[in-house]
Amino acid sequence: MTGHRIAAVAFDLDGTLVDLESLQHEAWLRAARDAEVELTWEQAFQRLPHFVGGPDAVVAAEIAALSPSRSAAAVLAAKQRYFTLLISSFDEITPRAGVTAVMDLLRTRGLPMAVATVTERETALVVLRRAGLLPLIGAARVVAAQDMPRLKPAPDAYRTTAKRLGVRPEDQLVFEDSITGITSARSAGCPVVAMPTVRELEYLERVRASGVTALFQSWHDPDLTFLVERLLGAGVPASRSPEGKEASRVRA
Repeated sequence: MTGHRIAAVAFDLDGTLVDLESLQHEAWLRAARDAEVELTWEQAFQRLPHFVGGPDAVVAAEIAALSPSRSAAAVLAAKQRYFTLLISSFDEITPRAGVTAVMDLLRTRGLPMAVATVTERETALVVLRRAGLLPLIGAARVVAAQDMPRLKPAPDAYRTTAKRLGVRPEDQLVFEDSITGITSARSAGCPVVAMPTVRELEYLERVRASGVTALFQSWHDPDLTFLVERLLGAGVPASRSPEGKEASRVRA
């Protein structure tokens, strides 16, 4: 990929920029209990293939398949209700540590940024606004659930952000935390940096095998800044995983 420069950046929202994954998971577990499905987080992670990363409609269907009484639509409505309540109970929503420094670097280099999320638009804008990130993105560059014909893992999300940013998908760097989102970005033709919050080794190995340029577990990782600088210049180096192993390469 020597000589190829990144022209824009797109971010997933929940888990990548703002870690509300624990609230998402708690909302799902409460909705599952309403549907007479008792699951711990570990059990949900093992039994629901899309528990991490969604999309919501698929997770709801997976829970409904275990329920003796509730439809997927009822499970989804309960989850959305619980998630709204949990968010409203938070006094402050903050970005993941180190996110704003990376976004400031991108802004100073003149790169336009967008967000692609399977969250509903109203909720996404509230989260970005409360986290102080909306001014860096702009509401017009927030691609939410209702803005994409097909949700992640389909490529529509990142094709849409690329269109709004005025670049080709292959010139758009994507930051994602889930395999579902990584699949979406890779299917659109974008290079991807993985920023997972889930720490299970099995999950991290699946992320590494998904075709990402690199995997980091902290936005403060100095190797991440080095990688971003190289991506904004000419060429994409091999990057290292948290264990010091090469994650993957992007080739021209």
